[in-house]
Amino acid sequence: MMKKRLILPLLLLFVFVANIGQVAAQDEPGCDNPQVAYLAERGDVTCEEIIALHDAGFGYGEILKAMVIAGGLEDPETTWQMLLEVREENFGWGQISRAYGLAEQFSDLGITAEQLLELRESGFGWGPIIHAQAIANADYGVSFEEAMAMMAAGMGWGEIRQELGLENGPPPWAGRGNGNGNGGQGQGDNPGNGNGNAANPGNGNGNNGNGNGNPGNGNGHGNGNNGQGNGNGNGNGHGNGGDD
Repeated sequence: MMKKRLILPLLLLFVFVANIGQVAAQDEPGCDNPQVAYLAERGDVTCEEIIALHDAGFGYGEILKAMVIAGGLEDPETTWQMLLEVREENFGWGQISRAYGLAEQFSDLGITAEQLLELRESGFGWGPIIHAQAIANADYGVSFEEAMAMMAAGMGWGEIRQELGLENGPPPWAGRGNGNGNGGQGQGDNPGNGNGNAANPGNGNGNNGNGNGNPGNGNGHGNGNNGQGNGNGNGNGHGNGGDD
C-alpha cells in the first residue's frame, strides 16, 4: 500500500516537469516552426540562431546538409557551422563532403580539406588528387606534393612505377568497391540525407526529400575505385567516386 502511495505522486511530478519543458520549448522565439525546432535540437543551438542563419541566406536544407556531413566525420572539431562557412566560399556540398571525407581518410598525410579544395579549385580533378593521396599513403617514399607533381605532369601508373623503380602490379588505388547512400524522406525544403563513402571514389547525390516528416539520415562507408555512389529515395545521398 505504501508503494502505491509513493508511485502516484512521482508520476504526477514527472508529467508536471514534462509539461514545463514543452511549454518552455514552445515559448522560445521561432520554435513554433517545426523545421526550425528540429534543426535547433539537432544542431544543439537555439531556434533564434537557426532563424538568423536562414535570414543570412542559408536554406533549412543547406543547414541540415552541413549537420549531416559534420555528423558523419570522426573529427569532432569539424562543426557544421564551419562547413557553412566553407559553403560561403562557393564550394558545392558534394565537393565539401568529398574533401573532408578524403582528408579524414588519408589523415596521416596531414593534408587538410581546405588544401584539397584549393587543389580542386586550381583545376585538378578529384581523380588525380585521390591517386596522389593513395601514392603518398603507400610505402613508396613519395610525398603528397611529389605525387601531385607526377599527376600534373600527366604521368600514368606505368610511368610512375618505372620512375619509382616498382615491380609490376596494380596501382595503390585499385581493387575497391562502390559506396552507396540512401536518403530518407524530407520535410518541405528540409531534405533527407544519407552518406555513402567510397575511397577512390565518387559520391552521388540523391533527390531532395519531398513531403512531410522528419528528414531521414543514414551513413554508409566503403572503398571504391572510381565508384559511382547514388543516393536513392527522397533525400540526398552522398558517396565518393569518379574522376570528375
